[in-house]
Amino acid sequence: MARIIITIAGRVLKEVQISEATTKIGRDRTNQIQIDNPAVSRFHAEIYRQGWSYYIEDKKSTNGTYINDSFVNWKRCINNNDKITIGKHTLVFMLDKQELEGNENPKSLDPCETVCVVPKKEK
Repeated sequence: MARIIITIAGRVLKEVQISEATTKIGRDRTNQIQIDNPAVSRFHAEIYRQGWSYYIEDKKSTNGTYINDSFVNWKRCINNNDKITIGKHTLVFMLDKQELEGNENPKSLDPCETVCVVPKKEK
């Protein structure tokens, strides 16, 4: 299972296992990952698994969601060790050993990359 390590100013606050189909992040108490900070929207973002890939979706938050300092305008694939910034908090996304095993070169199997398909020329 994947996990999230929540930090602020380089200090680890807590670690959360992602065990459900959808993990909600926000200020509201009903979220699985609750971040009590005014810069975080009540229902800020969601992390979910689709196939063997994990995605994060910004839920039209006021201050936005960033992955590795890049703005997420809707949803985006997340990979092992990606840093998700929500308000002043950094959430580090980590896959466990079982999910990483058997994948010697994760970049070659990254479903987030754009693939160009060129039709074969007929003779």
